[in-house]
Amino acid sequence: MTFMNQDRVEQLTNEIGVSNIPILLGIFTGELVTYQSQLSEGVLSDKMELLAEICHALKSSAASFGAEPLCQLAIQIDAKSKQNELVEDQALIDQVLALLANTHTTYISYLETIEA
Repeated sequence: MTFMNQDRVEQLTNEIGVSNIPILLGIFTGELVTYQSQLSEGVLSDKMELLAEICHALKSSAASFGAEPLCQLAIQIDAKSKQNELVEDQALIDQVLALLANTHTTYISYLETIEA
């Protein structure tokens, strides 16, 4: 699975400038870590409410940065939440956590290559 759409990141780089991309990707990767931490803590019922909030926010940020698998899952979860169809599901939390971790690793590696 590809966690980053390189074409989208290059398009974003052209739009905002090469000097700004490390700053924005740094913010994005920081958010991913924060979301991982938040979802790892607490009881499942609290996690599901938090998951809905996180996915609502991730829809646009993941799309902006070309994190397509994360964006697609966030869209699905947000839609379920809005239709009151989001039920307690640790497997779903684990899936999101894994995707957050893999996306974070991918973007950190990319940052290291452009900052070198």
